[in-house]
Amino acid sequence: MPELLEQDLHPTFSPLYSAQQITRKSSGIHIHPPNSLLLNQISFAENHMDSGAKAIYTDGSKTDEGTGSVYCILENYGIIASWQDKLDRSNSVFQAEILAIRMAIEAASSLHRPIKIWTDSFSSLMAILNPKSHYSIVREIQTLLLSHKHIHLRWLVIDVGYLGNECADQLAKEAITKGDPFLLPKPLSYLK
Repeated sequence: MPELLEQDLHPTFSPLYSAQQITRKSSGIHIHPPNSLLLNQISFAENHMDSGAKAIYTDGSKTDEGTGSVYCILENYGIIASWQDKLDRSNSVFQAEILAIRMAIEAASSLHRPIKIWTDSFSSLMAILNPKSHYSIVREIQTLLLSHKHIHLRWLVIDVGYLGNECADQLAKEAITKGDPFLLPKPLSYLK
C-alpha cells in the first residue's frame, strides 16, 4: 500500500500535527549482540545508600498542566547542579523519564570518573537494555553508554524515601511550571 502524504490529503482536511511533531520509530537491531555490554552498566539489584558521594538522580512527572523532566547532582547531601525542562502536556511520563536519563548521561560524560545515575523508572531501564528498541532517544542513550563505560545506571525502588530521589521528584513537579520549554516529539499514543 503506498504511503499517504500530507499533499495527497483532501484540501478540506488539514492534519493536526505534521510528521516532524510525532515520534518516529526506528527498526532493526541497534546494538550488535557482542557489544551489548550494557548489562554491566545497568543494575536492578544494587542496594542504594544515601552517602556523600556524588550521584545523579533523574525523574519525570506529569499533571494536567504539563510534563516535567529533571536530573539533579547531589554531593555531601546537597544539590550541586541540576537541569529541568518543561515538556508539552501531550508528552508522556516515559518520555520525560528517558529524556532525564539522556541529559544526565551527557552531564556525567564530562566527569571522567565512575558515576551512578539513579532512576525510579524501571520501564526506562528495560527499554535501554533492549537492542531492538524503536525509540530514537533510547538508541542515543545506548550509544552514549557504550562510549562512556564509567557511567552506571541504577534502579531505585520508589517506596523508600531517599534524599536524592525526593529532590528529583520535587524538581520534576516544579519543572512543569518553572522549567525551560523543551520541544520533544509527541508520542504515537497521543494520536490515538
